[in-house]
Amino acid sequence: MRTGDLSAGPRLAALIWWYEFYFDAIQSGRYIFKIQELHQQYGPIIRVTPDEIHINDVGYLDTVYAPSMARRDKYSYQLKSLRVPGGVGTTADHHLHKIRRETLAPFFSKRNVLSLEGLISAKVEQLCQLVRKHAVDKTVMNLSDAFFAFSNDVVVNFLFTHQVNVLADEEQAATLQRNSKELLMGINLNKQFPWVPDFLEALPLAISKPLMPPGLIDMLALFDRVRAELVSIINAKVSGTNQTCLSPTAKESVYSSVIDNPVLPESERTLLRLEQEGALLALAGTESPAQSLSIILYHVLANPFILERLRTELSTVPECATWTHLEQLPYLSAIIEEGNRLSFGKTYTIPPMTPISITTLSAHTAESVFPDAYIFHPDRWLGENGRQRRKFQLAFSKGGRKWLGIELARAELYLVTAALVRTFDLTLRETDADDVAFLHDYQVAMPRMGSRG
Repeated sequence: MRTGDLSAGPRLAALIWWYEFYFDAIQSGRYIFKIQELHQQYGPIIRVTPDEIHINDVGYLDTVYAPSMARRDKYSYQLKSLRVPGGVGTTADHHLHKIRRETLAPFFSKRNVLSLEGLISAKVEQLCQLVRKHAVDKTVMNLSDAFFAFSNDVVVNFLFTHQVNVLADEEQAATLQRNSKELLMGINLNKQFPWVPDFLEALPLAISKPLMPPGLIDMLALFDRVRAELVSIINAKVSGTNQTCLSPTAKESVYSSVIDNPVLPESERTLLRLEQEGALLALAGTESPAQSLSIILYHVLANPFILERLRTELSTVPECATWTHLEQLPYLSAIIEEGNRLSFGKTYTIPPMTPISITTLSAHTAESVFPDAYIFHPDRWLGENGRQRRKFQLAFSKGGRKWLGIELARAELYLVTAALVRTFDLTLRETDADDVAFLHDYQVAMPRMGSRG
């Protein structure tokens, strides 16, 4: 890159962090969209903060999202806002990330997800029963809340021996989702004012808890449950107890194979580090699939032609079709891909020396790859051209930093979409495109303020 390329962009953004702060904090997560405007003015490579370059060119994707053998550190400045440095997804150092990821990878393999497909299918049936109840009662159902509860139940029950059942309580589901969104909306402030959460964490819990937002209290409760499970597993290992006895489903915890893994150094096996790992996996595995499901179902229901075409395809397979069977359906697969594309995601950054980023907003709306990018158009994923487009799909990241839970999420998306579309005649109620559109960036894409999904 030429020096001129690296200095392009508004001078204020290159000099102070307050330019980013204004659009992210004051304008409510809008900097990612401002960056798109700046590219129109300054070109494909611009400086967006004093030490970060943003590229609006999908030709750089394979460089930024490099395979695991190529060193790619994450930008620690962006990660500190999440406040959980022990998680694989928040690990800045390339080599440490590789160790943490390799330790967890077998648990998240497609083989292991398939072995626990019954767990997912049971939750799909519970979701369908909830829809039936609303149909009988002739009441409106908030699918966004239900999808949040569904994804939370699936990922927690997949990861841990302790089981949850948020889907059984719609009021709790609505509260947890609202609290989660409010917590995420504070992330940009954490990045600019890290001393605030530092101060709260330094206080005794009895003093700080009344000052905490409800979402943070929910998160602490998750940490408590994860910590209790960790302690039980460690005690079981010491006493020689069969750990599957700890689980009502006779399945192992994600920690069972991690604690004794020889790849992990002793410093990586501390209680705090491991509980942060588990909590972050649960949080990430809730938000992303739930958001994609909301986007997919909205657009399918809002487009009668897409709905009828999908139902016709689903009629060719048994009602009890498994995930691997559903994956063979081209139009359903195209709908899943398009829903994931429009779910967008967070900024990804790399060194050397100067952090470089390509946002999923830039990649997923590149007109050269995705014409009419903001239109839900599943056909773009069909045929040879569709297969070629898959290399530009960043919903689950790419390369050595690809999201570990991709197979679990895909299983959820296929099974839920197929079940709801073929079983029910759903209609939208007081919902429009802005209720699922990406309008605010808080590490995850969020719709308009105040939307109930």
